[in-house]
Amino acid sequence: MLFMLFILVTTTLLVMTIGYMLIGVNSPVRRKLSEISTGEKKQPSSRNEKVMNTLESLAPLTASGNEKDRQTNRVLLMHAGFHQKNALSLFYSIKSLTTIVGLLVALGLYLTLTKSNNLYIYMAACAFIGLVLPDFILKRMVKQRQNRIRAGVADMLDLLVVCTESGLGFNASLRRVANEMVISHPELADEIDTVCMKIQAGKSMPDSLREFVIRTGLEEFMGLVSMLSHASRVGGSLVDSLREYTEDYRDKRQQAAEEIAAKIPVKMMFPMVLFIWPCFFIVAIGPSLIQLAEAFK
Repeated sequence: MLFMLFILVTTTLLVMTIGYMLIGVNSPVRRKLSEISTGEKKQPSSRNEKVMNTLESLAPLTASGNEKDRQTNRVLLMHAGFHQKNALSLFYSIKSLTTIVGLLVALGLYLTLTKSNNLYIYMAACAFIGLVLPDFILKRMVKQRQNRIRAGVADMLDLLVVCTESGLGFNASLRRVANEMVISHPELADEIDTVCMKIQAGKSMPDSLREFVIRTGLEEFMGLVSMLSHASRVGGSLVDSLREYTEDYRDKRQQAAEEIAAKIPVKMMFPMVLFIWPCFFIVAIGPSLIQLAEAFK
């Protein structure tokens, strides 16, 4: 009975997947909207567009109906560097694919490991991993991107101080910094370039920098935004403000490094107790134990 239930669930999922793929590729509503927006009949111009349309058609399988969850995933995608309009749909599509793969692996385990005592635990683990794996990878990508951007902020501040002291304006200094850091820190250079384009489009400098913090998720740089906005509002010197913030930021980085160094002995204690000390006792006491065992024989 349980086997028939798994067959039914798998068949239903496969039929729904194929149906969503066919509907997504050949949807008349999508074709009509494309004709209205472009004024002509538009077909997918390449194989990549067809694949993207097919993936987007799988999004409703795991798409959350809660707007708060959708907004959270949208913010995470923005922090990871995915600013495309269809990024959320592609994320849910990939999540649907991994869920289907997890269910198929669970079914394969049921058909091959029928005599295992932990069969249902393995099956539930496969389905659960397929469901949560995209979320885990996305959060890891966000963390890695934020660390890469955070690692280049000190160089960015130094270059900004040098450029502003040489007589360049703040916007021109940001543009020069973006051009100089495009190789060493491409993510940060891209965000700085976006800030420059927003300022050129007419948005104020504090608002552009505040949106930079929102896009990257690095809330610790709100102090820099507040300081620069205050200096521009009261007419203070941007060079002095940048120099003071750079010194404070370097002090914070040094304190963070010292904190990490202070935690190392505590973290090393556990692998030493679990792996190093047993080997030491085996080498030091092992021969004596062998001799004692032979003597008592």
